[in-house]
Formats: sequence, structure tokens, C-alpha cells
Amino acid sequence: MMMALLIAVAAPALAFHPERFYRGTPETVTSDRPDMTLPFPPASLRVSGRWQACSEPHYRGRCIDLVRDHPVEAGLGQGFAVRSVRLLPEGSGAGDPAPGVLPGGPSLAGMRTRYFPRPLYGTERVLACPAKTDDGGMGCARETAEDLCRRAGYRKLEHLALEDVGGRMFLSDVLCSKEQ
Repeated sequence: MMMALLIAVAAPALAFHPERFYRGTPETVTSDRPDMTLPFPPASLRVSGRWQACSEPHYRGRCIDLVRDHPVEAGLGQGFAVRSVRLLPEGSGAGDPAPGVLPGGPSLAGMRTRYFPRPLYGTERVLACPAKTDDGGMGCARETAEDLCRRAGYRKLEHLALEDVGGRMFLSDVLCSKEQ
């Protein structure tokens, strides 16, 4: 006799709370909102699914990826005004993660360097130029890779390459160094 195992999966939602530690009546979003105004500055938020929040309408300005709950506003960056949000599909690549999110994925670390063949934020590959709709050029990719190295605790980007996967440009072969 076979038994079915049912697993409850929360529907994608983003709940902005007016007070820290999820207090106060939240403003909840369950679908893309290209132009929105919150009735209060968010002090904490609960996340179900993978979302992108942007400081300008129509997903422009500074955008950050939200993949986990943030009990205090520092998770968004203090003073970050949310003007648009959208649900990100799996496999779309990681943009600019919220402050404190560390890069991951398989890597090789030595005493002074760390090599990421295909860096990840969470389970997503790192987009070379998350703020651009095109590849944005190597300057943009270099800035993204330098930020990745700093988040990983290294001072300098030594090398990077780009990998085209289905028309999307991702960071690859990122070598970070502790040397100045």
C-alpha cells in the first residue's frame, strides 16, 4: 500500500510591516506591482517565494532580490523606498541581493584567494549586470564581481569571465584575493 505525502508550499507573497519584528498590520503583495506606494516605510518584511523590490516604478532604480524574511529594515537597506515589486521565477539569475547575503556555490579557497567557478546567491547564478536589461559591458560585470568578492570577505577581484546561458550573462571564473 502506497501513501501519498502532501507538502504544503506557501504561495508567493511579500508582507511589508510598519514596525520591526513583523509587528503592525502588513501591506501584503501577491503579484507583480509595477507602480506602488506603500502607506508606510517598511520596517520589516516576510518573504515567501523570490521577489525583486525596486526603488523606482516599473522595476527601475536600485533593485534588490528578496529571498528571506528581514526582521528589521536593515535587510532592505535603511531608507529604501519600495516603488515596484515583482515575483522572480526560478532560474532567472540573482540580481543584487539584500545586504548581508553572502555568495555561495562550489568554490576553492586558499590562504589568500577564493575561486568561484559559477558563483551563486542562494540557489541562483549571479547575473553579470543585474541592473541592466542587456549585458551592460565588462565595467558593469566587474562592479558586480567586486561586490561579490567584498561580500565573501576579500579585498580585490583578480579575474572574472562571463558565461552566456540562453542569452543571459552570468559571472563565472571569479577569483578574489585578500591582497590590496
